[in-house]
Amino acid sequence: MPDDDAWGQGIDLWQMTDAPSIPDAIAALAAGVIPRGLLRFASAAARTGALSGAGAPVEGMASWLVGEARLEIYHNGSWIAWPPIPVQTFQASDAPYNQVQTTVDYSSGAWPRPQFVVPPSGRAYVTISAAISNYNTSTSTIWAAWRATGSMGYTYNDLTRTGLSAQGVRVVGSKRLMLTGMTPGETVTIVPQWNISSGNSSDATTTGGVLLVEPAP
Repeated sequence: MPDDDAWGQGIDLWQMTDAPSIPDAIAALAAGVIPRGLLRFASAAARTGALSGAGAPVEGMASWLVGEARLEIYHNGSWIAWPPIPVQTFQASDAPYNQVQTTVDYSSGAWPRPQFVVPPSGRAYVTISAAISNYNTSTSTIWAAWRATGSMGYTYNDLTRTGLSAQGVRVVGSKRLMLTGMTPGETVTIVPQWNISSGNSSDATTTGGVLLVEPAP
């Protein structure tokens, strides 16, 4: 009967004591080796079609997508780009500033929401950058911040840790935070937010906003 390979990969190797059948021996070797190699597909869609006929992808399977020029590894039910690819979005328009002392989400049109697939590490860096000001009074504040929400239930929401703040002046800056404890393969969306203590759109301004997500290997 076939014997397992010496490297513990579960590949059946034909033995001299087995019934002679070269096609069966080749087929068994191919079935063991090919899924463990680097699979090459024209695109993600082509990969889906090919694997639907050959069998579902398994943990640790690797593939190269020619059209996307990207290496991906199958982990926890999802294909994850490797190395992880940063994602960045830019503020398109300012907030309405029609609420005070409340943290409000930007609309996706005003500031698109970066989305990423959590890498095997379960970690990602998020950086927010912007120029912010609130001249309503000398003590009026403004925040440019973000929250995280995941497809598998992950949430993160902490204004003071994620946000940039200014009080009565204009501030240009950035803040970087590492998210941890996410589930590998989970799709996480970063939602930009704003908050003002007083005033309105005549007093408060956020410009040049950028959100950068860097999944950590």
